Amino acid sequence: MANSESHTPKALLAAVILMGVLIIAAVFGLIGVIAYRFLHPRPSVTATVPLVDGGFSRLALPLGAGEHIAAVTSRPDGLMAVTLSGAGSDRVLLWNPDAGKIAAELDFGTPAPSASPAP
Repeated sequence: MANSESHTPKALLAAVILMGVLIIAAVFGLIGVIAYRFLHPRPSVTATVPLVDGGFSRLALPLGAGEHIAAVTSRPDGLMAVTLSGAGSDRVLLWNPDAGKIAAELDFGTPAPSASPAP
C-alpha cells in the first residue's frame, strides 16, 4: 500500500477538467450578459392614449368573426403592427396608439377588388 497510484483513466480526467473550464466560461459569459443589459437598457414602448371619464381609454381593433390577435410588434416610428389570424385569412393592421386609429391594413386572404380571374 506504499504505492497508492490513481487508477482514473486519463480521458475521464481530461473530460472533467474540460467540463470545469466550460462551466467557468459560461458563468463569466452570463455575468457579462447581465452586466451589459444593466448598462444598456432597452427603451420601453408605451402607448399614451387620452383618458376618458372613467380613468381609462377603451381601445378597440376591428376584429372580424373568428379572428384573433396572433402577434403585436412595436415599430421604431411609434406604430404597432398587429397581426390578426382566423376566418380563413390573415391580415396586419398598422395601429397608431397616439391617435387611437388604424394607419394602414394589409390583407393576405382577400383578392383585390380590381383583380378578375383569367378566362
